[in-house]
Amino acid sequence: MAATKQLSPEQLAALAKDDLSELTKNIIIAFTVISFVSVCLRLYTRVRYKAVGWEDYSIALAMVCTITTGVCQVLQANAGNGKHAVFVAFPEGVEIILKYLFWSIIAYNISLTCIKVSIILQYKRIFTLREMRIPLHIAMGICVAWGITTFFTSIFACVPVNAFWHVLEKANAKCLKHETLWFINAAINIFTDLMLAILPVKAIWGLQIHKRQKIALVGILTIGWFVCVVSTLRLNALVVLSKNPADQTYYSAAAAYWSAIELNLGIVCASLPALRPLVVKLIPGFSTRNSSKSYGAGISAHKSRGYGPGSKATRSTTDGEVNVKMESINGNAYSSRANQDKKIYVTQRIEQHCERNGQSSDSESQKDLVTHDAFPSPYCLCAHTSENTRVL
Repeated sequence: MAATKQLSPEQLAALAKDDLSELTKNIIIAFTVISFVSVCLRLYTRVRYKAVGWEDYSIALAMVCTITTGVCQVLQANAGNGKHAVFVAFPEGVEIILKYLFWSIIAYNISLTCIKVSIILQYKRIFTLREMRIPLHIAMGICVAWGITTFFTSIFACVPVNAFWHVLEKANAKCLKHETLWFINAAINIFTDLMLAILPVKAIWGLQIHKRQKIALVGILTIGWFVCVVSTLRLNALVVLSKNPADQTYYSAAAAYWSAIELNLGIVCASLPALRPLVVKLIPGFSTRNSSKSYGAGISAHKSRGYGPGSKATRSTTDGEVNVKMESINGNAYSSRANQDKKIYVTQRIEQHCERNGQSSDSESQKDLVTHDAFPSPYCLCAHTSENTRVL
């Protein structure tokens, strides 16, 4: 109130116009709607193609916690967060803001952990090569351990717990230094964001596919770089907030909406690879072009590929079954050649029939990311008959 008496009516009018609460609510609602739609499409796609995994449950929990965070942030804005402190009732208004902040921090930390767990589980589904297992397990351990740490430190930031929002009781409570927790949490989150963005690069670059396809895949799976940028902007907002303790209700608005953007953008980035089957179904031309050139085994449905002189391979796909057939082409070239040089040619026939059986080979998941639907394709039980031509 003392600060209000020192300000002229003109200054108060100018401060009243400088209100970030509506902007904060609009940003939070808009990004939450976008991420919610992406999760719904992701879950629909996974259910439609019968490929629901633990990463989908994790992202669903992240969405629930993100919505909880957003609701708390909107209620904070309604209570005065985003307004200058001179317009927020003390202590009643401040305590309402801090109470919603307490719950939003808990939900934020759970959501962020679930997003990263979902991304790692998705990596494990796509990259089944042995050399990726240890890095992914280490990344999972770091993210889960830090998630558990932030969960308990956010709950017990003050003892007793309600001293977090009862500002008049803080003098007699034991509280951690909030600014220190903010900075450490933000820094480690940026580190884990970078770690998850870098992890798939080596595995993708080792694939035997066209360079442009490698770049496209790296772009899809490392789109989390945008989250790193947002996390950095959030950290900057926290630094600015810490430098303005007398007007925290105003400067905390930027930290709130950058936190919401970070969570929702992380969910969208984690869901994009899983949406490819739906996009391909809706826009058939979006299906990977030149897919038959990507891998020796990555043959498009109902297309043929040469396997050396006088042979071809045909792969046909039906619901729940993949049939791959390799057969020799006994053309005129061989017959005329045999007649000319009077040599005997022996032909050995190759046939391969595969049926889906619910498991994936070490490289098949990576192939499907390029040629089909970003889900590991089921392992094929195959019967083989070979066909080669040699001179006797």
